[in-house]
Amino acid sequence: MFDLFLSAFVSLFVVVDPIGTSAIFATLLSKSDAAEKKKIAIKAVVIAGVVVITFAIIGHWLLTYMSVSLSAFRVAGGLLLFVTAFRMIMGFHDPDQLDSQGSVYKDTSNLAVFPLAIPLLGGPGVMTAALMYMTESSAPVEYAIVGGTVILVQLLALFCLLGAGSLSRLFGKTGNGIIARVMGILLAAMAVQFVADGIKELIAS
Repeated sequence: MFDLFLSAFVSLFVVVDPIGTSAIFATLLSKSDAAEKKKIAIKAVVIAGVVVITFAIIGHWLLTYMSVSLSAFRVAGGLLLFVTAFRMIMGFHDPDQLDSQGSVYKDTSNLAVFPLAIPLLGGPGVMTAALMYMTESSAPVEYAIVGGTVILVQLLALFCLLGAGSLSRLFGKTGNGIIARVMGILLAAMAVQFVADGIKELIAS
């Protein structure tokens, strides 16, 4: 049981990458107040946790029913993630999402859903990993361990998100701008890797 927990925890923690996600969180919400950041962080983690656990339970049946492979699912998630990365690098936002000064989001609550909950905290990689461990389980206690591990990793992610403000204050406006571009580039690389892995799996199958 401990081996299952340890294996699932390491895999999910690496894919979720709470520390890296917190840096992206700090960039996307650099001009939001502490109360709003806390609200969005909690919402993002709850959504991600529910989505991942639900997909782990019904994912195999759902994808089979829709004739969609996990590889195709990974490619789609990678493409969506790349859109977010491109916007971070170029500093581009949709005009209807900005306030009158064009500086901050009018409705930052949507960020909790995309890109924070999906695809960062609960993207294709996380869903696939959770689904893999769930399908390999055979006893109720093993299912509970996998579900509990998902919750634990998301709670650690919440802890990192709530501490992201300290990172933002530490580097200041100029530093945050630099971090935004660097994280955008890393996020783009992660997205490309998702797509590449998915395409490779599609070709192999």
